[in-house]
Amino acid sequence: MDKYEQRRIALQALVDELGRGGIASIAQQIGKDASYVSRMLYPAGKTGGKRIGENTVEVLARAYPTHFAHDTSNSASEPAPETPNDLIRIPLLANCGSMGTGNEVLDADYVVGDLALSSHWINQHIRPGNIRELKFIHAHGESMAPTFSDGDVLLVDVGSRDPSSIEGVYVLEVRGQLYIKRVRIRMDGAMEVSSDNVNIKTVDVLNGDHQLRILGRVVWAWNGKKL
Repeated sequence: MDKYEQRRIALQALVDELGRGGIASIAQQIGKDASYVSRMLYPAGKTGGKRIGENTVEVLARAYPTHFAHDTSNSASEPAPETPNDLIRIPLLANCGSMGTGNEVLDADYVVGDLALSSHWINQHIRPGNIRELKFIHAHGESMAPTFSDGDVLLVDVGSRDPSSIEGVYVLEVRGQLYIKRVRIRMDGAMEVSSDNVNIKTVDVLNGDHQLRILGRVVWAWNGKKL
């Protein structure tokens, strides 16, 4: 089995693991369209097939190191390299979301550090459209307890901004203030924003008069709760 067939098999295993939308996610990572990725899945010699070249496999190895760490471009006489650390550094932003009266939005997304996550864990538990669109922020306040609490670190997918597709907890900007609230779309099409804490439960129904931007969906609270 040559290196191209081994790469094709590794790509097929990755697509199977990612499930629905996997081909689109891979295409976004390598900067190609979904049909290009589909062609790379064709067996060798099949009309329309596309070999996974050196540049593409380097990109795949960075994005999905658990699948492409042992690329067989190494000669057969050379020992396979040790699996590199598959940690992905995700930026921690200075901006933080309030679960109360709101925090002032900084004029830019200042990065104050980063936190490392395993790419395998990300693809298994989060499955973002693009790993590069994941950010960490801090939460302040108690209005979302017990879902998460004051000081928890939250993982936010800034590529997921449509509550009509996925209802959940979102980071919102309203009149220059940041909030973290649960968002759902009502049957009449209005957007409902609420808190989880039953002791200070608030519900707002928004219409087009509100100056609101959805900045991303909270996908994990660093108390171990998937959202």
